[in-house]
Amino acid sequence: MRISLTSVFVALGLSTTAQADIGPDTASAMQAYYNATPEQCGKAPAFLCSGILLRTTRPSTEYHTWDHSPNTRKKGGVAFSYLRADTPIHALAEGASSGFTLTPRRHRAEGTMPYRVLCAYPTDGDTWTRDVFGCGDNAQTESVEQFCHEHGIHTAEAWIERYEQTEGPAHQRYFAQCAFDVRSSRGQAAVTDFYQSLRVMQLMPERPFPWNEMVIGAWDESRSNLLPIQSFFHVTGQWNGLRNAQFDQQDWFTTTGKFVPVIEITLPSDDQPARFTYHAGEQVVTVPE
Repeated sequence: MRISLTSVFVALGLSTTAQADIGPDTASAMQAYYNATPEQCGKAPAFLCSGILLRTTRPSTEYHTWDHSPNTRKKGGVAFSYLRADTPIHALAEGASSGFTLTPRRHRAEGTMPYRVLCAYPTDGDTWTRDVFGCGDNAQTESVEQFCHEHGIHTAEAWIERYEQTEGPAHQRYFAQCAFDVRSSRGQAAVTDFYQSLRVMQLMPERPFPWNEMVIGAWDESRSNLLPIQSFFHVTGQWNGLRNAQFDQQDWFTTTGKFVPVIEITLPSDDQPARFTYHAGEQVVTVPE
């Protein structure tokens, strides 16, 4: 089901007075999605209606930040992280300073492209060297990794036990972790498995990396202008982050003719949740009237 951005704002109690409000409204919507912590979205996994799906990127004049890398095209999966109020994440991969976010699929604007979330890792999944879209076997290990349910792993507790019993150096155990299979074809099993991936993060705050990883199916790049990009973000306090986000905003507008706001994300700390802020002075593209 696809609904308009206006309908989303009405449902969230946000302003719909004018297109010029799209920046503050987007920041408010992102805060609301982050704060929402349902176990599931009706009969579907919780990521369809809550949380923030974000991809960290490095802008370049050689490619668009939403383009696929050669490795992504080969394996058919794109790495994201998932921010939500009940998942302890205090940093992004490789100290990232910027990137883009996707609107939760159930709230994407009418006419935008749907996307498929394939699997979820409670920490960095080392997906670069895995098969099955980045959700399967890791070429760096002697063992054969499969989806968690194929290993008989159905709960957060069982995932943690398997992780702790993995042989090898402690700092490399994440190479052999299993991915929770959240493909829609699995029905209620995908709902349950995604929730268990969130529970791992809650039960195991001292994970190998303080971020998680989710794999989304590679999209048709010829239709990238229809991606439901929610924002181009920069992380508070990260050098060059704002400049990168502004570069991406301008590139998206030049390429598609569409305005997407630059949003500042303040990552959560031990005593503060994440914050999402729109600053009119940070925009390098004119907000539509």
